[in-house]
Amino acid sequence: MQINKLYASIALSSVLVLTGCGGDDDNGEYIVGSIDNSGPIIDNELSYTVFDAFTDVSNNEYIEGWGKLAYKFSNSSFTETVSTVVGSSATAYQNSRGSEEDNSNYYVGNKVFVKVSDNFDSRFHKLNFIDNDSFKLRIQTDNAAIDSIYDIETLDLSGIKKLAHNADTGISTVLDYDYFPDNIAFPTGSQCYIFQETPSQSYYYFYQQASRDEITISEWIADQKQDNVVKNLVEEKVGRNNELSAARYTDEDGDIVAAVEYNGLVYDSSFYQKGVKEDSDTDFTADVVNCDLYNTVAADFVEQQIKANY
Repeated sequence: MQINKLYASIALSSVLVLTGCGGDDDNGEYIVGSIDNSGPIIDNELSYTVFDAFTDVSNNEYIEGWGKLAYKFSNSSFTETVSTVVGSSATAYQNSRGSEEDNSNYYVGNKVFVKVSDNFDSRFHKLNFIDNDSFKLRIQTDNAAIDSIYDIETLDLSGIKKLAHNADTGISTVLDYDYFPDNIAFPTGSQCYIFQETPSQSYYYFYQQASRDEITISEWIADQKQDNVVKNLVEEKVGRNNELSAARYTDEDGDIVAAVEYNGLVYDSSFYQKGVKEDSDTDFTADVVNCDLYNTVAADFVEQQIKANY
């Protein structure tokens, strides 16, 4: 399971899945509004947990293990706690992640180029809580910035069980893995969160390890036209001096497919449009909704079930 931009797919990648603690040099950038305690942001703090299945090696055999990433956002700091739930050792999951020092995230738009490390640095990420279920995030570097508002949709998991394989509606959770019993259900008070971004400017996002090819953007477009239904094709220049080529189109399912040419490679990208809220599935009565950012009650339950049933 790839954990990237949180809401993506995950998550909370990398924009929101931040590592480390905020430094003291915030220069008053963290401004907290008047917040009540009726949403996921409680006492100026947002916490959630993600579970990540990973491939472990034990006795020269590949097996599946489970890791846990617990995040806490406050008005002045971000923390990430990484641990192994089940694995060949107490640090198997941590070891499997390896070094992330060289991983970078890229945000490019009209006259905008922002490159930041996966490792959190409070100089580049600024958070501002708006109310109990929304916040602003600024990602900035080299006199450029990406500003977005995130709304948090909270789903009640109380009594939710594993989805049937042929389910057309419902909430998909970690319990859907085959080895969890069908009769177990989340306890009362369990919740999960879905983040929906509304950017203040249009931009493309890609990360260093994203799928990429040593081709030009024109060749990428030709390949897409050969293999897919391409509608509403847009070709444009982006970057600090608009020196990078980018393209996007709408496929037969209505989804936007995008790519950016950077340093001789074309990277698969995500495109976010100014003023348009991310179209995340949140209505589980109409479709299957994937929800994997858990509050403490749900996370404690999931951890118990992984240990008991894996």
